[in-house]
Amino acid sequence: MSVASDAVLYLGGAPQLSNIDRTVTNHDVIPTLNSHVFDEHPTARLACGLIAVNDVPLPGLESEYASHFELRRRVYVDQTGQLDASELQDDGTDRDPDDARSATFAVFENHPAGLRVLGVARLILRGTDAPLPVEEFCPDSFATGELSPRSVEVSRVIARHETALVQNVVQWHLFTLMLAYIANHELERTFAIIEPWFERHLKSIISITRIGEPRYVEHYLDYNLPIEIDIPASALLANAHNDGFIDRYRAAEPGLTFVGRAARGPRAEQAA
Repeated sequence: MSVASDAVLYLGGAPQLSNIDRTVTNHDVIPTLNSHVFDEHPTARLACGLIAVNDVPLPGLESEYASHFELRRRVYVDQTGQLDASELQDDGTDRDPDDARSATFAVFENHPAGLRVLGVARLILRGTDAPLPVEEFCPDSFATGELSPRSVEVSRVIARHETALVQNVVQWHLFTLMLAYIANHELERTFAIIEPWFERHLKSIISITRIGEPRYVEHYLDYNLPIEIDIPASALLANAHNDGFIDRYRAAEPGLTFVGRAARGPRAEQAA
């Protein structure tokens, strides 16, 4: 079995790898809850889709949205040390103002223990009121007035599983979900702030271009790299991996898409 307990997927700033608490495994940080998500699809392995817009969960996904914050907290506070518990909100979440202008996505697993939250991500919509985080942290990468209100930033991307293979599948679904949402809503230039070491891996999932050199970002306490995501080229990469999923996600929105066949017993940790 390939173990991914030390693997980290995080966009929007990251801790130094030496700060990761190796005793907190991926299994430890994955939330499990009672849920009705798989009631009509009891044999499906994964459910993937949009779960909230502008910090408002979609109807019926209130508990699942709350659990997405639980995954974020466990990863950022308990596992990676990116945040200190004192920096959390009064409700115990890492919620920030950007959640109120974001589309939030998740990948859920139909597991014998219950519904598990394996992956989350958000797309921050620039709008007219405030710049994107990448503009604030990397101002030299943009000219005044260069971005439209329909520009977006990929943020808070987390994928966690006990096996590397399934974790990679979850990563791919998260990015494909965002590509579908960008197409459905005619969003435009798309950016992210990533760790320099993560650049090579990310290129296997989407098409990216550097828009600046790595620089130390005080807010993230680490070196980070601003990138732009080529949406048409990334869609081609996604379809090369598994043709048709972008269209499936576009057609299903705002509903969830159910994928794979649920594993039970010894097969429960195999790839979806």
